[in-house]
Amino acid sequence: MNKAPGQLKGGSPPEACSDSVCAMLDRVGVPRDSKWRGLILYMRSIKNYDFLDNEQKEQLQALGMEVLKARDFSEAKFQEVIKANERILSAPWNLALTRTLKETAALVQEFQDTLFKHKGGVQKLEKVTVEAVESGGDVERMLGTIRRGFQEMATLIEEDAEKMVAMSLTDSLTGIHNRRSFDNHIERVVARAEAEQRPLSLFMCDIDHFKNFNDQHGHRIGDQALVVVGAILKGFAEEMKQLEDRDIFPARYGGEEFAVALSDIGKEEAEELAEIIRRKIERYNFVIRDPDGQILASGIKINVSIGVAELLVDCPGCGVAHLVDAADKALYLAKSSGRNQVRVYVRP
Repeated sequence: MNKAPGQLKGGSPPEACSDSVCAMLDRVGVPRDSKWRGLILYMRSIKNYDFLDNEQKEQLQALGMEVLKARDFSEAKFQEVIKANERILSAPWNLALTRTLKETAALVQEFQDTLFKHKGGVQKLEKVTVEAVESGGDVERMLGTIRRGFQEMATLIEEDAEKMVAMSLTDSLTGIHNRRSFDNHIERVVARAEAEQRPLSLFMCDIDHFKNFNDQHGHRIGDQALVVVGAILKGFAEEMKQLEDRDIFPARYGGEEFAVALSDIGKEEAEELAEIIRRKIERYNFVIRDPDGQILASGIKINVSIGVAELLVDCPGCGVAHLVDAADKALYLAKSSGRNQVRVYVRP
C-alpha cells in the first residue's frame, strides 16, 4: 500500500485542477506546480475509488480538510500526511492480518493441547498392553484387551481430528462459519448452480457505524455486538432449514461484515429475507453488561446495511468473483444512501 496518490488503482484518476479548484487552492496558499496540489486533488477525488469503504473515504476526506485548514505545506507535513494516508489505506488489511494471526494462534494452541492429550493416551495404551502381556493367561483374551485399547485410541484421534477441522472452519468469536468456510462453500454452490441452472443469491451485511460503536462502548462490547449479529443470522438460517428446508449459509466475512449465501433463492426472495434479518437486528434490545454480568445499559440498537446480488446465469465465467463484487457494490449503495437499509445490485 505504498503507492503514490496518482498511482492508485480501482477508480478514476484525480480530477483536473479546474479554474474554481485552482482558485481555491491559491486562496489557501497551496504552492503552484507542487506535489501538494496532486495530493489534495487526489483527496478531493477519493469518492471515485471503489475499493475503499465508506469509513476510509470519510477519513481521507477529513485528512484533506485538515491539510487545507492547517495551511502547513512544508516537506515534514507532506511526509506526515502521506503516512497518515497509508495508515488509512492499509487499516482493513492490518485488521484482517491481526484476526488471522489470532485464529492461527488459537488453532496452534488447540493442536498442542491435543498432542499432549494423545501423549497421555499413548502412555495408557502402553501400560494396558504391557499388563496384558505380563499377565499371561488366555491369548485371545490378551489380544482382545490390546485390540480394545487401540480402538479406543483410534476413536479419540478421529474425534479430535473432526474437532480440529470444525475449529478451522468456525469463527472463534461468533461461533458461525468463518471466511475460510465461506470461500469453500460459495465455490461449491456456485459450481452447482451454474451446472444445474439453479438460482443462487448472496448478501453482504455490515454493521453501521461500528467504529463509532467501538469507540463509544469499547472493543469488548463491540465483540458482543458481533456475537449478537452472528447469533441472529445463525438462528434465522436454522429456522429456515427446519421450517422450509432452505439452505442458507451465514458466515463472518471479516471485521464487522457478514456474508450469507442463499441456495435456490432468487434475488427478489433474497431481498425479502434480507429485510427480515435487517428488522430482526434493528429490533434487538442490546444490553451492555460488566464482566460480572450486571447490566450497565440497555435499549441500545444495532443497525446493519445489506447488499443483495444474484448469480448471473448468462455470464459464463463470472461466477464467484462477480457475485461477491455485485453484493459488495449493493452494500456500498445501501451505506452511501443512508445505511440501515437493503439494496439490490442492478446490472448495468
